[in-house]
Amino acid sequence: MQRDVTKEKLSELLETPFCDVNNAEEHEPLLKRSTDDYFEKFDFERKARIFNALAEKNRLKILKLLTFREMCVCELTAALDMTQPNLSYHIKKLENAGLVKHSKRGKWVYYSLTDEKHLHRFEII
Repeated sequence: MQRDVTKEKLSELLETPFCDVNNAEEHEPLLKRSTDDYFEKFDFERKARIFNALAEKNRLKILKLLTFREMCVCELTAALDMTQPNLSYHIKKLENAGLVKHSKRGKWVYYSLTDEKHLHRFEII
């Protein structure tokens, strides 16, 4: 198993209470740098996009419908009683989060889930 040096370094720094350190001027930049190094590998931007996409009931409904099968825009607008521009807005958020993908067939655009197991992990749908 590979050692996580950045986590170890951060852990060591956090064991020293920040407010009790005599030379806080030295401790502060070390803590900041170690925290930045540690957080770098977690891709919080992507996670924030996912949670933002999941934070709206119409988008959750779209995801739920797509668990059955891929669907075209006309089916989704009819099923959700939603205008095409409104649906496009929500679909774009879901695509940007990596939850939904599309494919074109002729003049029709079909939407499907990128990976259903990610959604079940959150117990969302």
